[in-house]
Amino acid sequence: MEAPTHFADFLGAIRPTEPQRNRMRDSHATLRGRLEADEALRPIILGTFIQGSYRRHTGIKATPGFECDVDVVVVTNLPKTQATAAYTLELFRPFLERHYRGSYKAQDRSWCISVDTEVKLDLVPTAEPGEVLRELVAKRALDEGDFASFSEAAADVLLKRAAIEAKWKTDEPLWIPDRERYAWDRTHPLAQIKWTAEKNLRGGGHFVNVVKVIKWWKRHSEPQPKYPKGYPLEHLVGDCCPDEIPSVAKGLVDTLEGIHRKYTAEAAAAQTPNIADRALPENNVFARIPGDFFAEFHRKVGDASRRARAALEDQDFTTSVARWRDLLGSEFPQPPPGGFTPRSGPSRISSKGRFA
Repeated sequence: MEAPTHFADFLGAIRPTEPQRNRMRDSHATLRGRLEADEALRPIILGTFIQGSYRRHTGIKATPGFECDVDVVVVTNLPKTQATAAYTLELFRPFLERHYRGSYKAQDRSWCISVDTEVKLDLVPTAEPGEVLRELVAKRALDEGDFASFSEAAADVLLKRAAIEAKWKTDEPLWIPDRERYAWDRTHPLAQIKWTAEKNLRGGGHFVNVVKVIKWWKRHSEPQPKYPKGYPLEHLVGDCCPDEIPSVAKGLVDTLEGIHRKYTAEAAAAQTPNIADRALPENNVFARIPGDFFAEFHRKVGDASRRARAALEDQDFTTSVARWRDLLGSEFPQPPPGGFTPRSGPSRISSKGRFA
């Protein structure tokens, strides 16, 4: 059974908590304010904007060992032909020493700032963009709303579509540093955000919730292998999730079965699949995931898809809910004692936090 009210409660339990959302909002606002006010960095910073799961509304709550994260993109005016990737990253070290000493570390493409045990920030510098993006950044046109308290219903999201398309209608990518290769890499976070928003509209508002459920399943039910996770996992879900989703439960089953069916050959050969980036098809979003990791992940997806299908098709509400809980963990609500008869009319689920 689809158990919509149980899934609604489950999603409420795995979204970032209100204190976590508040700290994400406050910490990224503080970081951005400090960057834009910094006398040493001000001459090279054109502006900042937010990307990542926080922006796409696909994040899940922090749990021990897993923080909520916010990606802060810092758009600079440094031409990639004149400033190396390593040099650009290092320009931010004195700033981090002044404001976040002992709480930051270098990553391949960013600086990671630990706010506390539940929240972290990724500071991602870019090289100088082209004219279109430069103008959008200057006008602060790449930010939209208070993401920490995002709670629009599907109708409100539909109304925002025209604004999204108008602001992000550009094929221009950004260049971010790769510390390991001493090179600049092309990326297109704006296309990722736009694609997710449109996919969610086509899916009746259920797509981002399917992403959250699979992320939770991966983190807490099948934490090994470590990869895929984060955006590569989200991208894979997007490729295999149908456009029209009548419920989160049905979307979850169809997506797991789609992943297992589509990549059987690669998993059997322990090969990394080539999964093309949305706007930059020459980039493989799975390029850094070892083939043996993918093969083991694929095996576990197959097992999960069978268990999810059994839960969906079980016509006894109590045992169906028990199956979902066995698959997704203790955050999924138990059936009421003594069983439960599903209501005959549609459940009314509050829009508050539906997409948060």
